[in-house]
Amino acid sequence: MEIKFTTRELSKRLFATMLAIAFFVCLLLIKLFMLTIVDSGEITAKGLSQWMRGLPMTANRGSITDRNGVVLASSFTTYDIYVRPADMEDAFEMSVYLSKFTNKTAEEIYDKIHKKNYSEIKVATGITKSVVQEMLNNYLAGVFFAENTTREYEYGALLSQIIGFVSSDGVGQAGLEKEFNKFLEGVDGKSLVESDLKGTTLDSSTTTYLDAIDGLNIKLTVDFAIQNILEEEIMSAYLTNGAESATGIVMNPSTGEILGISTKPSVDLSDLPRDDIQKLMKLSKATAITDAYEPGSTFKIITTAIAMQEGLTSVHDFFYCPGFRVANGVRINCHRRSGHGSQSLTQGLCNSCNCVFMELINRIGLKKFYSYLEKFGLSTGYNFDFPGEGKAVLMPENAVTAGDLLRMGFGQSIAITPLGLISSVSAVANGGNLMQPHLVKEIYSSSGVVLYTNQATILEKVVDAAVSSSINKMLEEVVDKGGGKKAAVAGHSISGKTGTAQKYQDGAIAQGKYVASFLGYAPTECPEYIVLVIVDEPKGAYYGGTVAAPIARNIFERIFETKGVETNGNLEADRKALEANIPVPNLTGKSLTEAVTILNSLGLQYLTQGTGSRVTGQIAPPETKVCAGDIVLLIFDEIQGGED
Repeated sequence: MEIKFTTRELSKRLFATMLAIAFFVCLLLIKLFMLTIVDSGEITAKGLSQWMRGLPMTANRGSITDRNGVVLASSFTTYDIYVRPADMEDAFEMSVYLSKFTNKTAEEIYDKIHKKNYSEIKVATGITKSVVQEMLNNYLAGVFFAENTTREYEYGALLSQIIGFVSSDGVGQAGLEKEFNKFLEGVDGKSLVESDLKGTTLDSSTTTYLDAIDGLNIKLTVDFAIQNILEEEIMSAYLTNGAESATGIVMNPSTGEILGISTKPSVDLSDLPRDDIQKLMKLSKATAITDAYEPGSTFKIITTAIAMQEGLTSVHDFFYCPGFRVANGVRINCHRRSGHGSQSLTQGLCNSCNCVFMELINRIGLKKFYSYLEKFGLSTGYNFDFPGEGKAVLMPENAVTAGDLLRMGFGQSIAITPLGLISSVSAVANGGNLMQPHLVKEIYSSSGVVLYTNQATILEKVVDAAVSSSINKMLEEVVDKGGGKKAAVAGHSISGKTGTAQKYQDGAIAQGKYVASFLGYAPTECPEYIVLVIVDEPKGAYYGGTVAAPIARNIFERIFETKGVETNGNLEADRKALEANIPVPNLTGKSLTEAVTILNSLGLQYLTQGTGSRVTGQIAPPETKVCAGDIVLLIFDEIQGGED
């Protein structure tokens, strides 16, 4: 049957056909536009990737230096060896050749490179420039080199917990290396050559280099000379006391700059125990920043500052210490069970009398006290430029008993970080300004352009200048005449406070385990250096005045000498006062009254440990030469924990 179309129908079909053709032409034009204009860069890149083979050129990681430019961490160029199997002439000959320059056998190398289905194979890393030059002089086809960097830590264990370390690929894994990795790492480059689809380099190929961009450098607030002093003295404290650990921090109290920080034991960055992750993490942890501890009597500085700022006490105030206070039927002892009797606020600080500070915290009250802990930054932190900054560990306000509050007044039942303690006391020392502590001073490029400068920042005004001045003078007496006497340096004014805190384990006092500490600053009139020393679980003597204060004295003395700090003109008188020329008598078997009478006649002070009718032991031992005003610990039959 013949089908006939009318002219009208033919016209419609022709129009539809032309419309369809036009539609497909438009699609082709749009696609062509997308390919040639919009996606041309991506397509070109994909095309190049099919014909170009690239080897990485690792960016030079930025250096870390002290405040004066002493290099603490740097990078040097090494080379990785690559083989392109498609360009090799003889895989076995190549393996034998490369084994001479690497720590791999010819067989191991051959197993990697004899297969032709890889464009590049990395054979070795960390090759020096001299080895590369020798290999270039004996060139074999198919061997290529890529620049890399190796991290070098100039001084091993010095500041190791702060600097941190990098992975084998050069990525920051701990400390400042991790915190500032994006600034330090830079941008990697590449070297490119043309090749065919099999990976064989084309004869006409030339190498194209996409240069790496070096990482930025970091200048710390740390002073290498002070850090070195601190490292040596803290290591001495750790070893001589058989301690669990020892920690020290030196800070400029007026700016918040960390001048030195160290905890021992530590890790050697040039010999990391990467095969023992638990050990590595423990030794590389910056506990001075991250971990809280009960500060003991060093915290009495904060209690005093709060009470004076609130007008609840003054230097003219007097207190009475019977040797204890009772809260909710529970007796809380002073470290001198027989009591200190009537004493001024200054004497209370010099004697480190717990009863004085139980009275002060009672006047302050829990709500006001907790508000000041926030004001001092202890419960909130300081936005410190280091990973893992810790904060105070506090009981919920509604869970604090009357006894807990009294203990907080003398630094127990509260835990703060060493960084928190030294930062908050710095505010008391410097006239009342809470400064933001910091480690980074500048970030600058390899060309020397400074991109960031950390300015001294006041976080809060915590006490008045008059309160600061009064406390500074009282704490100077603590070092001149009180429990901090062993921190004194002839010819220099130092303010400070000792601390001895009992440790707790499973909610109960851990017998025989203490934390001895000293916190001091100098010069008293306008402090430039504040020093915190903490010795955790010293063996034998454990009082802060006996264990930690002498370490602080050594640190101060060496800083003064290194930095050329002038004496105050009383050098000879101070030296005479500090001369250890009084032999300690044998007090074993004597009553407390007899022992105290003898010590007073020699110009010596005393503390007691335990209860009983007769002295059964003493520290310092008989015939030990001590200075006037030094403390002798009298031990009685029944041992109980104490606090100075």
